[in-house]
Amino acid sequence: MSSSAQISSNNGTRPYIYRCRSPNMEIFTCWWRPIANQDNVTYTLQYTTGERTPQECPDYVSGGINSCFFDARHTQVWEMYCMNVTAHTRAGPIASHKHCVDVADIVEIDPPFNLSYIMLNESVGESGRSILLSWLNPIESQVREGWITLVYELRYRHLAQPDNWRVKERLREPHVELLDLPVGKCEFMVRSSKCSSVCLSDRTLALILVTSIAIMVFLIVGLGIAPRGKRIKSFLLPPIPKPRIRGIEPVLLKKGKIDEINRRFSSFHGYKSPQYSIEMCYQVSVDPCPKRGC
Repeated sequence: MSSSAQISSNNGTRPYIYRCRSPNMEIFTCWWRPIANQDNVTYTLQYTTGERTPQECPDYVSGGINSCFFDARHTQVWEMYCMNVTAHTRAGPIASHKHCVDVADIVEIDPPFNLSYIMLNESVGESGRSILLSWLNPIESQVREGWITLVYELRYRHLAQPDNWRVKERLREPHVELLDLPVGKCEFMVRSSKCSSVCLSDRTLALILVTSIAIMVFLIVGLGIAPRGKRIKSFLLPPIPKPRIRGIEPVLLKKGKIDEINRRFSSFHGYKSPQYSIEMCYQVSVDPCPKRGC
């Protein structure tokens, strides 16, 4: 659409198509702006694909007011859809300028959902928690078949430090392991993006986790665009976990109770508890040898 045509459309003198969206490359919807300050106006949308004859919109209802919904039977990938909207007024029909889209170019996926976690350690000491975060996406079949490639971005922070966001970018799998999270409330946000020649920003899913003995989870689904930064170091060099011995609490080692430590270590193959020798002390009295002849 030319700039002069866009100005004419924005002035409300004719209808115009302003947005088309497909959540999964199987269906899509287009919306238009009506003309201004006129009553009793009806609208029709006609479209063509390839060299075929024009066809009318298959569904004016499912996408809401001033929309046209194309179900799976009317959606073809890698086909150019050219369409226009006609306003039928008392003075006569007023047609919009032609608007052309390829379904593959208008994919805006729905946000990920079911963000959850598994606690990997249950330490009640001073060391941090490790968790496995996972989530689902609404187009699993298309991703599995290779029609759409998704990348994910995880942002998380400790609520005691609200300005200190950590970021893991360009995750290819819908799960990630986080080590040594600080004790307290942590907030997580996952954003999914469709990646073709460029990666398109999409919606986010958030979770708040309380890393303590009692775990509380709140799911918050919302819209948002996370700032994109070059944090390659945080992705390529994840934090190194502290050395741990499975089944042995760090607090126990700090307290230094040797009997309890020996009992815990006795389950390991080849472990022998240290032997302690008891030093015995005897008092001996030696009488001097009597002189000969005494």
